[in-house]
Amino acid sequence: MSLDDTLARLRPPEPPVLPNLKTFAAAAERILHRWPDVAPDPPERDREQLVLRMEAHRVEERWDGVRMSLVTAAARAVFDATRRGRPDLADLRGFYLAEIRASHRTTFLGAMVSVYLESFAPDAPHTRALAEALSGARDRLGARWRTLVEGIPEVFRPDLAPEAIARRMVGMRSPWPELKALGLRAPHAPGLMDFVHDAYVARLKPHLTVRAEIEQLLSWLKPDDQAVARSSGAPAAIEALLGHWRTGNPPEADIDLITRSLVAFYGDPRVQQGGAWASVASDCLAVILRWLTGKDIRFFMDVVSAVEDSHMWEPRRRFWLKLHAQRRIDAAWVAFSPSGAEYARRLLKTGEVRGVVSYGQQTAGYSRANTSLLILKCGNRIVVEGSHSYKVHIFREGHPHAPALYQRAYDCEQIRLVPGAESRSHLGDWQGWVEERI
Repeated sequence: MSLDDTLARLRPPEPPVLPNLKTFAAAAERILHRWPDVAPDPPERDREQLVLRMEAHRVEERWDGVRMSLVTAAARAVFDATRRGRPDLADLRGFYLAEIRASHRTTFLGAMVSVYLESFAPDAPHTRALAEALSGARDRLGARWRTLVEGIPEVFRPDLAPEAIARRMVGMRSPWPELKALGLRAPHAPGLMDFVHDAYVARLKPHLTVRAEIEQLLSWLKPDDQAVARSSGAPAAIEALLGHWRTGNPPEADIDLITRSLVAFYGDPRVQQGGAWASVASDCLAVILRWLTGKDIRFFMDVVSAVEDSHMWEPRRRFWLKLHAQRRIDAAWVAFSPSGAEYARRLLKTGEVRGVVSYGQQTAGYSRANTSLLILKCGNRIVVEGSHSYKVHIFREGHPHAPALYQRAYDCEQIRLVPGAESRSHLGDWQGWVEERI
């Protein structure tokens, strides 16, 4: 045997190469993200049958072949908003409570923690009963739920849990991932987290004049890894963000952040039908409409100034922005000509214009193909400003043919020919003429 062979035999074996644990961790996280709880969430159409099957097993004491998936799915159904108060299911609910007190099966106990969190209502008898039973079982819970109980000891105190979690969230740099690390794998889930959200927004509300606090609330409403923003409790959060600015404005960068984020989350309040905006208080809704109005006026003037070579645009820009600053313009909407729309898209694509910009189209052709329109609501008047020597037109609100704001398309020639409108070219004291009529 050669020396090399001898040394090879004497050389200690190479340690085994361990797989990259990051791959497994990422796979586990994907599974937990898709199926955050061990209790199946049955569709409503199946729930009554699940409850009846579980009740039959309980009454007959027949458990051979019963799968844990049936037990946990039926638990979700029997404690949901439709069934948790039904007298005929009282014994079945009592059965689940007794099992929590006696069971050592972490799968079952974890499922019942999920049921408690999802069906949570602070003053409801079922919540208090589940909390009492689970509190007694805390030493028998699996690792995930023990982490939650250790991190938030009040979680099984219905009177304290929402405020305790909200208080903890205020001190977090990023509540979404930190709550998930504590064991709350679905921080936007209904139930307990609805009450936590309300308490959290209430705690942040006095401080939402500070950029960092604004960013924290926005990141909670829509974390980066979520496709959609939180909808439950959204009106209260929107009001908390906007309510400070009923009579003033934050820095322009904060206006841009708030408007851009809220419109991305919940749609443009000027054109969105229903949704979160439908329940926002009118005085708070007026704040974001005011901000969007200012952006529309500036954007209209910037685009038209670029596509029409006229010395008249700078005084017109100053006039309309002055009226906006004086809060004499309640709302605004833009309809660009094809050339104006092309330039607008270029500004948005290159990032020269930031924030929320929505607009319609001006569709008249021939000599008016390049005309763009700015449609304004000023008190009980609708004012139409236009480029390329288009006169200012003023309609009384309620006029049957006055142009409405927020439409997708306008024909400036049809507007010009509507009877009953007052109109004037941009000569002489046209600004005083406008101010007298609005």
